[in-house]
Amino acid sequence: MMTAAAKIPPITMSKLYVGNLPNETNENKLRQLFVEQNLSCTNILIKRGGYAFVDCPDQSSADRAIDKLNGFNFNGSALVVEPSVASVKRKPNATFHEPPSINVGNPWMRASASDR
Repeated sequence: MMTAAAKIPPITMSKLYVGNLPNETNENKLRQLFVEQNLSCTNILIKRGGYAFVDCPDQSSADRAIDKLNGFNFNGSALVVEPSVASVKRKPNATFHEPPSINVGNPWMRASASDR
């Protein structure tokens, strides 16, 4: 029988957006920055365009990383470090509505003898 104390706690992870990265930044360089600043991270995903997503083991680690690295000069670039938010597809401002179609009988139907 399992008791409440024996339950495994839920896995919590906080994802950060790290922007304004120099072009030559790779995963190892960014991981080294976190190590040098005594910050923990698990996964790093570098994206084209000078940004990355970094997973922190918990919210307090993410908060410390934001405090230490947001605005930090990294190889000549001031980093932007903030919580990552899920992107939502935006609806266009103007919505195009197609006019309703008008059906005037089925063109594939044969005319009956009385219609001829």
